[in-house]
Amino acid sequence: MTLKIHKYKNYGCAFDAGEDTDNWRHKFYWSFYELNNGKIMVLENVEYWENDKLIEQEYDYTYAKSELLNGDTHSYKFGDAKASDENAMSKEFFQWFDSLPPYHHVKKKNLPTKEEINCVEQFYLENMMNKKDKKTNSIFL
Repeated sequence: MTLKIHKYKNYGCAFDAGEDTDNWRHKFYWSFYELNNGKIMVLENVEYWENDKLIEQEYDYTYAKSELLNGDTHSYKFGDAKASDENAMSKEFFQWFDSLPPYHHVKKKNLPTKEEINCVEQFYLENMMNKKDKKTNSIFL
């Protein structure tokens, strides 16, 4: 089966680090992708800025669902928050983010496959990168 993006949601720059007076800043962009294999992936794009110049950019790909040692499951669910409602988008994102379990509580540390990463990365670079600051509703493709 050829992997494709079935649905996605972009939260834009969910938060950043650094003060206006600092010469550096880190920006954290988050988006979620449901693949046609049923898995939901998280893409965290971190930008490192210094003196108003982009120095480096990193991408981190994980699954949005993890089984915990205590038997519980932590997962992301595409919420109803609309891109036009900044407060609802923030609340929805941080409800998920603040509930992330510590890494040592995760039972299996499964990583996405190379094919899954390539699928999400290609979609992000072609469709989202130039508008990564723009929040979106849950979009079905």
